[in-house]
Amino acid sequence: MISDTGLLPIAAGIVVVLVMVTGCTGSPQIATTPAPVTSVGLGNHTVPHADLVFFHPVPGCDSCDQVGRFANETVTTYFAQELARGTLTYRDVNLNLPENAAIAKKYGAYDNSLFVGVQDESGFHATEIADIWYYAYNREAFMQYLRGVLGRQLAGTP
Repeated sequence: MISDTGLLPIAAGIVVVLVMVTGCTGSPQIATTPAPVTSVGLGNHTVPHADLVFFHPVPGCDSCDQVGRFANETVTTYFAQELARGTLTYRDVNLNLPENAAIAKKYGAYDNSLFVGVQDESGFHATEIADIWYYAYNREAFMQYLRGVLGRQLAGTP
């Protein structure tokens, strides 16, 4: 027979495991209002180029696949001119491939993540768009949120 105090470490372990795996497999967190965006201090100037990069392993979870699809749809829908001019690029990067190790290191990506990278006169700046996961199951909110993030980055405003 296990005493009540013997169950405590087991229960705590189960809770820790559940918390760790809910990032990709748990119930989707659906946000209705975009969260505030943290941005690198670019000042108020035009950024000559921004690179949106979705990092993921293959196979990915459902929410990860959604983020990749929605990110691609957002840039092709709202930033077609910037894509055509080359002021914005979108890359889908498989973290399982050895040839992608350098770009993952440059951005600091090690798992499912969406980054925007900009190059300006002070150097390269990579910002993870971590709040995007709140919108993984709400297409319209996702697109509105990412459109705002990218618009501010391209305009050079925080």
